[in-house]
Amino acid sequence: MSGSAPTSAPGLPDSVGILGAGRAGTSLARALARIPRLAPGTDAPRVLMAATRPPAALRHHLGIYAPEAEAVRPDQLAADTQLTVIAVPREDLDEIEVPDLVGPRTLGVVDLTNSWGGYGLPDDVTSFLPDVAGGSRPGDDTLAVAAWLRDRGVTVPVLRAFFDISHHDLDSAGRAEEPLRALAVGSDHGGEQARAALALLVAAMGYAPVQFTGLRRAAVVEPEGPGFGGEHTADELRHLLDTASSHLGW
Repeated sequence: MSGSAPTSAPGLPDSVGILGAGRAGTSLARALARIPRLAPGTDAPRVLMAATRPPAALRHHLGIYAPEAEAVRPDQLAADTQLTVIAVPREDLDEIEVPDLVGPRTLGVVDLTNSWGGYGLPDDVTSFLPDVAGGSRPGDDTLAVAAWLRDRGVTVPVLRAFFDISHHDLDSAGRAEEPLRALAVGSDHGGEQARAALALLVAAMGYAPVQFTGLRRAAVVEPEGPGFGGEHTADELRHLLDTASSHLGW
């Protein structure tokens, strides 16, 4: 019917909560707001954002850096959203209230965070590092974060996305036409449905989502990984993820 209003694509999440209103979180919010320009006829999801500052103060910040997003309290973030994205520094994870990440409609919790040299995991999360003979291995921090989240009450799949692109690029590198930059979208076994919904969102943002199973594989495009910082095609990224064990010496 002509003149009909835009609608969300089938299966495309209609709402996203972002915990953290720093550079990564606001860049993601701006990237989500671009969806109707990249895919005419498709609605952008509703975006809610929470941070340490109260909503009244956060609204002013978002008015400058993510004007389409709504400011809420952390305990309101997942009340009616389908995906929750953690966009706070890893070293500050122990300051969040994990139960606030999951609500009645939450499909998955997305870990956007990375470990950087000089900034370790909080002690609360370090206790979940895998106990592997011979010392640590690439990807241990990501596995520890996921285990910590599950232990603290996250009952939906923990997903991995938006960690392999700079916040400088996230809100501008999405395209409506080929060639598309590829972004990794991962989960452990059992998270396929939530991962597929997240992949649809990544595609609507103008990227080529490459899905993978096994969160440790993310290490190949995490900081210090051989593919980190590169702009990969879908085939290139798929090859990196499929051969992660040989790249990282597991």
